[in-house]
Amino acid sequence: MAENAEKGFGYIVVQVSTADSAIPVPGANVLVSQNAEGGEALVSIMKTDRNGKTEALKVAAPSAENSLTPEGVNRFFKYNIRIDYPGYYTVENVNVPVFEGQTSIQPVALIPLEESRERGRIVRFTEEEPFENE
Repeated sequence: MAENAEKGFGYIVVQVSTADSAIPVPGANVLVSQNAEGGEALVSIMKTDRNGKTEALKVAAPSAENSLTPEGVNRFFKYNIRIDYPGYYTVENVNVPVFEGQTSIQPVALIPLEESRERGRIVRFTEEEPFENE
């Protein structure tokens, strides 16, 4: 576990770029949410800095002790991250795992919209194995 980490929390940093990760995207809108009863619950709205990164967002995460046994449940919490920037497809990363005391760095490569394409298209990525809770 990271030094000075608070129990019950992890962190999310989103790194947004384009051109095969060669160019950072400053000013991208980043929305972080979590699935909740009755829909999604908003956690935070942020913008990327001049390096295309967000500040480290402190979010709830279950105890790391839950992962010490094979039958451990809730080893991590899942968050959804949506990135919007004018002239690019919207990107959604679904079920991003966050563990207690760890920083989850989420790289996002934006894809430019073609001039002939309509706006509002979404590219969605869903995290699957090996992070699936039991």
